[in-house]
Amino acid sequence: MVGGVTIEERLREEALFGRLPLLKEEREYSTRGIISTGFTYAVAAWCFLIGGYSANVVGAVQGIVTLVCGCTIGVIMSAAASALACNRYGLEQIDYTKSCYGQRGARLILLFYIINQIGWTGMILVMFGKGVTNVAAGLGFDGGENLVRICVFAGLVVGYWVINKGVHVLNVFNSIVFPGLLIVTGFLYWAIFKSADWATICAQPPIDPQDPSLNYILSFEYGLGAGFSWWPGIGFLTRNTDTQRNSLYPQVLTMGFGMGVVCCTGLLAGLVFRSYDPTVWMIRVGGPLFGVLSLLLVAIANVSASAMMMYTAALALRHIGAFRALPWSKLTLLGFIPVMAYVLVPSKLYDGGSAFLAYNATMFAPISAVLLVDYFLLRRCRINVSQVFEDDPSGHYWFWHGFNLPALFCAFLGMGLYIWLLNPVTYAAHGPVRYLTASGPSTLLPMLLYALLAYLFLVGKSGGYRDTLEALPLRKSNL
Repeated sequence: MVGGVTIEERLREEALFGRLPLLKEEREYSTRGIISTGFTYAVAAWCFLIGGYSANVVGAVQGIVTLVCGCTIGVIMSAAASALACNRYGLEQIDYTKSCYGQRGARLILLFYIINQIGWTGMILVMFGKGVTNVAAGLGFDGGENLVRICVFAGLVVGYWVINKGVHVLNVFNSIVFPGLLIVTGFLYWAIFKSADWATICAQPPIDPQDPSLNYILSFEYGLGAGFSWWPGIGFLTRNTDTQRNSLYPQVLTMGFGMGVVCCTGLLAGLVFRSYDPTVWMIRVGGPLFGVLSLLLVAIANVSASAMMMYTAALALRHIGAFRALPWSKLTLLGFIPVMAYVLVPSKLYDGGSAFLAYNATMFAPISAVLLVDYFLLRRCRINVSQVFEDDPSGHYWFWHGFNLPALFCAFLGMGLYIWLLNPVTYAAHGPVRYLTASGPSTLLPMLLYALLAYLFLVGKSGGYRDTLEALPLRKSNL
């Protein structure tokens, strides 16, 4: 006992707010918990926004197919690449990637990870602020950009409070919000079809179409980008999930298929009411009273989702040496500093949301592809967990000076290929993107190339690929 705290209590605190593997009895989510949390996480306001982006470029039928398929495929790839490993070993996501990208190479992945979490946190909080502003305008008060800033800041304050209370508060919070979101989604569909029948909706043209031969690809990439956006969050959720089954199927059901279905409300409402922004059409769909209630409930879900993302971002910051010893309250506060950019220039950053969405597919499609090959094909689902924490040249996952060069090369090659095929900012298209999509080649090429390079330069030489010993540092096995 040290300072009135037992060693077991200290280890448990380090597991919950640090990087030690979580034991099964310490995990928060059962089947019911992971489904309610996954759905609440997935149906935060980005669903309606992503559907609105698709309404800009495609009609109803193409949009439904591309969004549902894109979201589901993206989540299957993301979940398979991290969920099973993080759950089996209780590992934090970036620690898991060290087995593939190397002790230092994982820090490059950490950069993309934090960008994703900060970006989406800011986006949904700005949407919350815009919703409040539209409601206030309907009541005769014009708060403008300053009201949006106040709402974003308030959301950050509440999120900071929530994550300092731990995962249990998030679980309870989401179990309360989950039924309300189901009701809101059902009502939105009812209200949309009350406003226009199916034939009328199908006849509506896209709001702002681009290249006719590219529009459906853009919508599909929006869905894939949404699915791949879950890569950072899936590791956090499944690390806290009780079984391997619950680490995979609920994610596909809620964050994949469920998210795609809810995205379609944004698609259909956007086509009917001619606005991609849910903070505009939600009031038109449900009327002033229900519109306000819907926006309020979605806002609560947004705060929960933003808290969850900043929780994972704070855990990731533990990998930076200068921050490892910081108390949890200071570490989480540090993670919120970059999000303050959304307080300063909310509308400008919000308007770049579609590019940010595509950017997520650019990042995480090839990262997930390489992880899939490494974990399933090369390591056959076995990791030496003690070596994950061995940040030394003698460790298995040191590779070359801490970097697995073939893995990083393949991942960055996939990112470059995606940008060449379909620039996420300008939407300039090249090559066979109209037939193969951008995510397809940028996923398959890294997978095939990494498998070849690994067999030539890694297996039997570096990376511990022939070592089958599984061990947990400091803690008894999760297996």
